[in-house]
Amino acid sequence: PQYNAQPGAEPLPAGRGQQLPKDYMVESVLVTLFCCLVTGVMALVYSHETRAALARGDVAQAYVASRKAQSLVLFSLLFGLFASITWIIYVLVSLYL
Repeated sequence: PQYNAQPGAEPLPAGRGQQLPKDYMVESVLVTLFCCLVTGVMALVYSHETRAALARGDVAQAYVASRKAQSLVLFSLLFGLFASITWIIYVLVSLYL
């Protein structure tokens, strides 16, 4: 028999019925560039943390970081859309009034 010093220290294969969490790295970069810099950078940090947790085999921490990254990406996107629409309305109103 083979014994590990730390149980669960090795990465779990994805084929065991457990789907690995998404890291949202591409989405984080896009919202950082186009929507909101501050929350986009925070999403980038959590995206990197998701990748790091998966690399060390900590799937539970990867899920937590993935959910935070997803929330920050969504918030950044909605904030960017809100700011853009508000700016367009402001410009249109100031031009025609």
